[in-house]
Amino acid sequence: MRKFLLCILTLSSLFAAAQSSLPWDLSRLRETPRTYPADSCQVPGFRSFFYEGLLYKSNPTRVFAYYKTPAGTPPPGGWPAVICVHGGGGTAFPAWVQAWVDHGFAAIAMDLEGHLPLGSHPNRPAHTYGGPPRITTFGDIELAKEEQWYYHAVADVSRAMSLLRSFKEINPQQIGIHGISWGGVITATVIGLDDRFAFAIPVYGCGYLYNTTAPGFKIHFDAMTPRQLETYQQQWDPSVYLNNSKTPALWATGTNDPAFPLDIWQRTAFMGQGPRLQSLTITSKHGHQWEQPEIFAFARQVVKDTAALPKFTMATAEDGQLVITLPAGYEAAKAVVCYTADTINWQQRQWHSAPATINGQKIKAAAPEGTTALFVNITGKDSLTYSTPVYPAMIRKR
Repeated sequence: MRKFLLCILTLSSLFAAAQSSLPWDLSRLRETPRTYPADSCQVPGFRSFFYEGLLYKSNPTRVFAYYKTPAGTPPPGGWPAVICVHGGGGTAFPAWVQAWVDHGFAAIAMDLEGHLPLGSHPNRPAHTYGGPPRITTFGDIELAKEEQWYYHAVADVSRAMSLLRSFKEINPQQIGIHGISWGGVITATVIGLDDRFAFAIPVYGCGYLYNTTAPGFKIHFDAMTPRQLETYQQQWDPSVYLNNSKTPALWATGTNDPAFPLDIWQRTAFMGQGPRLQSLTITSKHGHQWEQPEIFAFARQVVKDTAALPKFTMATAEDGQLVITLPAGYEAAKAVVCYTADTINWQQRQWHSAPATINGQKIKAAAPEGTTALFVNITGKDSLTYSTPVYPAMIRKR
């Protein structure tokens, strides 16, 4: 018994030490923030307000947000809800909130750069209680952590979760997060720190940014001193936290995303310990787009227990082809192998596609000689398309 108690005390001490080493005070993030009225930027049918952020330069901060629920009486237990986390140059988008409301979710979208949602980037007005703006890519890393944008952005998202959980019309066990670009980076960090999320949908954004080949990011990491880079790697990169996450996640991106290359994106997606799906399309488009039907289907499946989404097994080699086994009960309507023969930076590679063969619960795909990487997009009878991981091309046509 004594050894058991000593073991418990040791583990408790280690946990406390780990908590104290975090940039954030997690107990503070779980407190319900106060809200304040917002007289400007009102949109008919939406509730607009400020909620309490963390101190910035010893002064209180407030975060502007739009919030809306579906019409009618909440279901038993309350509405499921989503936190919409914008990317660089974004703000609180009421249209994004409305998109989730149209799919039966309450939603909140906030401005994480200390602005009001007026005008367009970079000319949106700051407000009196705004926190720090984003300065390029961690251009504020020499400042005290409490004065850096990422510290506040992550905290403001976690506090939005605490706020939603306090609303009587919301089901506190059914709150998810949908982040785009920089919002995807924040999402990948938050779900490693905060275990209260029912689901997560990071779009584009990922971790391991210091290994990027994207020029817009790489230039900033190359300019860091060794000490600054070490600070980033140990304190801010999502990879520091994501391994702790058990949150079901849908990772979505394009093959040629200009900001977040495919290699570090997939490496990040594989870190989480929870159920995972991927959605990959051959595209270089990047922006605040939230219309993909797979996103809403994933959220519904997690919180509303609708038809199960596919869980593809790892691919195997058979007769010179890539073979994917489909789960029992899942019917594939279409399968396409997507492949590249290039070895240049991921965002510059040219991708091609060809039909794959569906035979019952197996899909077989082959890529031409010279292929360097491939994945398979599988479309179910419900017209939803999900992707296998990206594989190095060890499979060749004979």
